[in-house]
Amino acid sequence: MLMVLSEPTIEQRPLIITESDVRRVFKRVNTRKAVGPDGICGRVLKACADQLAPVFTDIFSLSLTLRIVPSSFKRSTIVPVPKKPRPSDLNDYRPVALTSVVMKCFEKLFRDHHIFTASLHGPTAVCIPPQPLH
Repeated sequence: MLMVLSEPTIEQRPLIITESDVRRVFKRVNTRKAVGPDGICGRVLKACADQLAPVFTDIFSLSLTLRIVPSSFKRSTIVPVPKKPRPSDLNDYRPVALTSVVMKCFEKLFRDHHIFTASLHGPTAVCIPPQPLH
């Protein structure tokens, strides 16, 4: 029986995170964003990108392999932000979640991979079933 192989779907393509990818994302971090619950600020990631990239590449790769996001990446701190200049009531505030800057970088690497893959092969890939020999 002859099988015609098709391109793997987006879900089947492995996401390989390289040190240079992590370094690039860390160096582009917005240093003016608030620090998340892990206490790691964007300024540190940006300034120490060369030293931190190998460590976080291993953490991100292991997370993808095990399909587990570290719990410290998933934590957030809810901060009330006033909607008006002089809030007088609880309804005058809106909740804002401060999340880990490291997690935002991880999400960006993941999102960029899927956007790039989709742009190469379209939003969906077509599987070609095996054809019987005559």
